[in-house]
Amino acid sequence: MNARPLLALAIGLAAIVAPAVAQTYPDKPVRLLVGFAAGGSADLSARAIADGMAASLGKPVVVENRPGAGSLVAATAVARSDPDGYTLMYGGISMSIQLAIDSSANFDPLAELATAGLVAEAPNVLVVNAQLPVKSVKELVAYLKANRTSFASVGVGTSLHLLGEMLKDVAKVDVVHVPYKGSGPALNDLMGGRIDMMFDNLITSLPLIRSGKIRALAVTAPRRASQLPDVPTMGEAGFDGFETSVWFGVFAPRKTPLAVVERVSAALSASQADPKVSARFGTLAMDMLKSDSPEAADAFFRRDIQHWKSTVTRVGLKVEKN
Repeated sequence: MNARPLLALAIGLAAIVAPAVAQTYPDKPVRLLVGFAAGGSADLSARAIADGMAASLGKPVVVENRPGAGSLVAATAVARSDPDGYTLMYGGISMSIQLAIDSSANFDPLAELATAGLVAEAPNVLVVNAQLPVKSVKELVAYLKANRTSFASVGVGTSLHLLGEMLKDVAKVDVVHVPYKGSGPALNDLMGGRIDMMFDNLITSLPLIRSGKIRALAVTAPRRASQLPDVPTMGEAGFDGFETSVWFGVFAPRKTPLAVVERVSAALSASQADPKVSARFGTLAMDMLKSDSPEAADAFFRRDIQHWKSTVTRVGLKVEKN
């Protein structure tokens, strides 16, 4: 039998089935996997966007925490799940950085995940123990050169770890890296003086900064954070190239029907437009990061991966994986 009529029939059936799938999706709860522990900025913002998505989809969107390997544990679980839109991932910059620092990783987010849409971004902040005798980044660098010191991160290969390594490289200082499983324990040790400094998401450090328990020296955004108007950017402090915001998006398995991905994307947009959801993101010190389409979000993800690959190559970072 001639293969061409069969191919034409298959294409025709796909054109009919795809819209039908989108019309019935979802008919059961949707899982949204988060690659970090509960209580951090990823978890809190995922729960905020999930509530708005559930209202749009008409079905619960259940957040599940799957921490590990800079979010690759969750990403791998989603990529290997059925491509039906019922298992999604909430993640972003951490995957870009994992690809940049570990070319041998057996998981490729570009090949195995489709970006449904972007959600939000938030600045990072460089913080030190309140008792450390420094009030600026330049004073910190001088202190690091004269003393044996350490810096914390929320895990090997995360953006916060990479920022610390970048500072070490640019300032030519030797600082011991101490990875933690989340901001909470790292900040506890920072306050207790067991760690000297760290880059952290603004939202988790902000209450401690305001209470004077830790000191903010600079933010990594292109502009000063509205929550800390007196704290300079890293560029203003004399250190260019640190403009890094943590960003998040929602991903589906790459073979998920486009009609379903577009339905997820529409639910994201509806959630972002919900005043209650946007207010919750405001309390998290995050700005909405919108994309016109899944294709535009995918392009953003590809550019971010290339940016971090170029950054790692430029400064010659070699990160040892645990």
